[in-house]
Amino acid sequence: MRPSSWEHFASTVPGKLHPAEVFGVLQPVVSRDPQTTLICDGGEFAQWGQSLLKAPRRLINSVTGAIGAGLPFALAARFLERKAPIFAIMGDGTFGFHMAEIETAVRRQLPLIVIIGNDARWNAESELQRRYYGENRMHGCDLLPARYDLLASALGGHGEFVDVIDQLPGAIARAVSGGKPAVINIMTQSISAPALRLEP
Repeated sequence: MRPSSWEHFASTVPGKLHPAEVFGVLQPVVSRDPQTTLICDGGEFAQWGQSLLKAPRRLINSVTGAIGAGLPFALAARFLERKAPIFAIMGDGTFGFHMAEIETAVRRQLPLIVIIGNDARWNAESELQRRYYGENRMHGCDLLPARYDLLASALGGHGEFVDVIDQLPGAIARAVSGGKPAVINIMTQSISAPALRLEP
């Protein structure tokens, strides 16, 4: 059972969304079609997705920490499932591994929706550094707040940029109905993934 407080998370930083806000909007969409495939790949942002999203078909990166295969997995899922929505949830660092596969998706006419939580950071690594070494020894985890939506558009796909929660429903609707590989680039807060511990 998820803590009821999660339903009330909201951003505290202008121009950046809390991951829980994002997935609160996305949940009704991914559960609408019984054949929807949801792929969660990455660190902190995707772990929020794993915790909050329910979908008929789910594929997650495991506790091994392997990241980066979400977009290739989504392409493979589209080959198998020709009509139902395919959603790939990932952070900006994770998307960087195989972002050129958007061109593959466009070229092979494989529509899918990539939801990027863009905090301009390798957030899983930065959280580990903070935890083990302290704020003053964090190093090498910052990224640029890149416009991955523009990359998708430049490669022939569909791009959406979101930095206010009210923009998100329309962005998702256009990505789903557009019939192209789509990237929704959502500016998010750098927040550690939820950690649940079972009471003995």
